[in-house]
Formats: sequence, structure tokens, C-alpha cells
Amino acid sequence: MRTRIPDWMASDFVELSAGRTTALVRNDFAETFERHRLLDCALAPLLEIPGEDASVEISGGRGGVRVVPAGALGEAVVRPYVRGGLVEKFNRRRYFFGERAFAELVATQRLRRRGAPVPEALAAVQSARTPGYMACFATRRIPRVHRAAVVLANSPGPFRANTLERIGRAVRSLHEAGGIHADLNAHNILVRGDEEGPAFVIDLDRAEVLERPVS
Repeated sequence: MRTRIPDWMASDFVELSAGRTTALVRNDFAETFERHRLLDCALAPLLEIPGEDASVEISGGRGGVRVVPAGALGEAVVRPYVRGGLVEKFNRRRYFFGERAFAELVATQRLRRRGAPVPEALAAVQSARTPGYMACFATRRIPRVHRAAVVLANSPGPFRANTLERIGRAVRSLHEAGGIHADLNAHNILVRGDEEGPAFVIDLDRAEVLERPVS
């Protein structure tokens, strides 16, 4: 595990593996992860939760996400890595370079430690294929939030201004923590549908974290 994540993260995560699949899972999420067989999440865009625990499917991103119950943590959002653009016409799920899920795990943890408004990372999963690999990522669900694009599209003028201000604060906090988002847009920012509470920046795939604030 120490070859995949830095030493300062190692005590908080456990490595689980089966066959050609490897997962890094936060210690307090490991029991839920195994109960719901999330080690298989990299192989299917939508999960089938075993037993009587019915999961709730919600839209989000190109491949959608699934929400699963996570005990004391509330709920977890499980997101598959799915390609977009012209590439998806012939390659929907496979990646060939780097370790995107593990890199996102480290970036998310580093930004949270610096106070950036990003989700709590719970697990990163990668399954080797021939060629390449497939992956998924799990975070703790932030309650009562919606994608900023939806909130802005359905808000009256005064509330829209309040929403934009909260979005601006979130983006500024991300940049002050050294974060560079690879796809920053209103679909990757979550806000509450009222005038209270901060905004959150999500989907940190391919994000960079600098040692200094971003100008």
C-alpha cells in the first residue's frame, strides 16, 4: 500500500485485493465495503447490491453513480470512471496510463487536510484488464445538496446571486489549498437548495495539488 499512497495516509486505509483487482479503503468504511461487495464496482457502471439492502440510483456524471447505505457514515456515493467525447464510441471504461483512482484518492485527502471543500474519500478501486484497467471511486455522500447547474437554472435572481457567491467561495478555497481541477464546471459543484451551507467541489479525477496556492 505504501507504494500507492504516501506514508501520512497509510494508517487510515487498508488494502484489499482479489484476483486482478485492488482497493484502498478507509478503515471505518471497510466493513461496509466488503458487505456490499464493492470490490466489484470497477467492473460494472451500476452496482447490484446483494441481499435486502436496496441501493438508490441517482444521476451524475457520464456513467451515473450509485448510493449505498454506509452505517455510521450515512451513505456512500460510488462512481465508475467512464470516458466521454469521441473516445467513448469505442472505449467506454478502460484506461491505460497511471492509476487514476489512487491518484484521485491522494489528491482528495490532501485537499481535505488543507481545508478545501471536497468530499470525504472512502475507497478507490482498480481492476487490471488486458490491456489497461477499469476503476471506480467512493466518497461519503454530502446530504441535501444538488448540482449547482440545476440549482442555478431553477433559481430566481436574488437566490441565484447567493448561490454564485457560495460557488465562488468554494472555488477560491480549492485554489488557496493548491487544487487545480481538471474539469471545473457547475455540474462538478454541489450546493444546498437554500441560502445556507457551503458549496462543495467534487469529481477530482486528474486534479493536481500544488504546494502553493493557485493564482
